[in-house]
Amino acid sequence: MFTRPLVAACVAAVCLAAPAFAADAPHGRGPRAQALMDAQTVESGTGRVQILNELCEVPSALRRCTPITATLRRALEQAIVRPISWVSHRHVDGPEFWVLAPVEFHDGEATSEYAWWDPLGCRGGISYRWARRSGRWVTTTGIGWAACSAVG
Repeated sequence: MFTRPLVAACVAAVCLAAPAFAADAPHGRGPRAQALMDAQTVESGTGRVQILNELCEVPSALRRCTPITATLRRALEQAIVRPISWVSHRHVDGPEFWVLAPVEFHDGEATSEYAWWDPLGCRGGISYRWARRSGRWVTTTGIGWAACSAVG
């Protein structure tokens, strides 16, 4: 429980310190590239997760959301190596809940972002910036945040 904020704060530093493997590095701008970027942005693990079946421009506030296309959904299922339950809203008694943002591409740069809520009352998010290098996308910077409810 206490490791969650530490994980969210350190994820960017750990990922940026390790070079991306060329075989796994996203390329292009299609659904597969977006799914690979999202898979590298979200927390690793093995447990089931709930993922909102919409992409939200502001994932931490569930704002400006649009449905995930079937193609992107299949790509995400292949890229995220965890059991996924696609949901239309957060089930509080369920596993961790994730909301993905659309990957934004701008002139050789991109941004991927997601927000999460866990069953213990903590929530957070991570955002990565990407740059094209030799035709592949690599992370350049990242920032994460986390907060937990004060329980007395």
